[in-house]
Amino acid sequence: NDLSDLEGICENIVRSLDFVVEHQDYPVAAARKMLKRRSLGIGVTNLAYYLAKKGVGYEDDEALTVVDELFEHIQYYCIKASVELAKEYGPCEWFDRTKYAKGILPIDTYAPMLDELVDRKLSLDWEGLRAEIKKHGMRNSTLTAIMPCESSSVVTNSTNGIEPPRALVTSKKSKQGILKMVVPEINRLKNKYTLAFDMQSNKGITNIQAVIQKYIDQGISANHYYDINRYQGGSISLSEVAKDLLYFYKTGGKMLYYANTYDA
Repeated sequence: NDLSDLEGICENIVRSLDFVVEHQDYPVAAARKMLKRRSLGIGVTNLAYYLAKKGVGYEDDEALTVVDELFEHIQYYCIKASVELAKEYGPCEWFDRTKYAKGILPIDTYAPMLDELVDRKLSLDWEGLRAEIKKHGMRNSTLTAIMPCESSSVVTNSTNGIEPPRALVTSKKSKQGILKMVVPEINRLKNKYTLAFDMQSNKGITNIQAVIQKYIDQGISANHYYDINRYQGGSISLSEVAKDLLYFYKTGGKMLYYANTYDA
């Protein structure tokens, strides 16, 4: 309901996952290095539903401000929770090997062109948080990682990760059979969702991904979408894909996962 609600949510998640790091089994000696890093990979799902509720689409300029503010709060509160854990139990053993230990935060390393996409001042006290990190350290070397959530979205009945849905109703196949997935609040919001293969190009979703990457401390797993019926002869030119690749890296993207095609 309010972005401040994320503070308690992020703290619960960070504490829960750090507990797992501490108490899970490590069957091989090399895996026990996790206890020195205490790396977490907190993700996000249902972004398409969030944007639909806000009345903005993936290709709308207004969506970038909405996403920028949302992910600022997520990363800030995750870092804050890790600092609180460090106060209680001490920082992770290899904290000195991280950029955080050098006072470098994700907001210090994003691509400069993002300032042209989103003209919004940071809402939270990042300098105060930076000082807390220098004083107490962090319990975790990394905190956030954005992944597609294809399978887990079935369990949570959410739209996949940060992806736009491919349709309002989709069929997901597995060994157990076919499962129909319906976007949240389809009756109220069916005209508010951006559908992946209805996007005019990949520029809009790339901009969304770039704004998210501005705050996330690991490379996010990003996808592109192509409706081959829009291309002459049903074939996507190499130059089209190359342009998308170059623009993605220009905006600070780190790794592309799938180039999805709609071939009907």
